[in-house]
Amino acid sequence: MLKVQWIAGVCTLLLAAPFVGLAITGLAYMTDHSAQIGAMLVSLNEKISIGGRGVIVETTARWPEIAGMIAGQLVILSIFVLARNGKFAK
Repeated sequence: MLKVQWIAGVCTLLLAAPFVGLAITGLAYMTDHSAQIGAMLVSLNEKISIGGRGVIVETTARWPEIAGMIAGQLVILSIFVLARNGKFAK
C-alpha cells in the first residue's frame, strides 16, 4: 500500500511541476505587459461595439444565467456535503 501512495505522490508532483512553471511564466508576462493587455482590451471593445455599450448591455442581460449557475453549483455542493456526512443518504 505504501508503494501506491508513493507512486501517486510522485506522479502528482511530475504533473504539477510543468503547470507551476507555466503559471509563473504567464504571471511574469502579464506583469510586464499589463498596460498593453489593457489597451488591447479597450480597442477590442471599441471594435466589436459602438463605444462598448453593446458589451455592457449584453453582460447585464446575462446576469440571471450566471446567478442560476452559481445557485445550481451551491445546491450540488451542499448535496455532496450532506451525502458525505451520511445525513442525507439513508
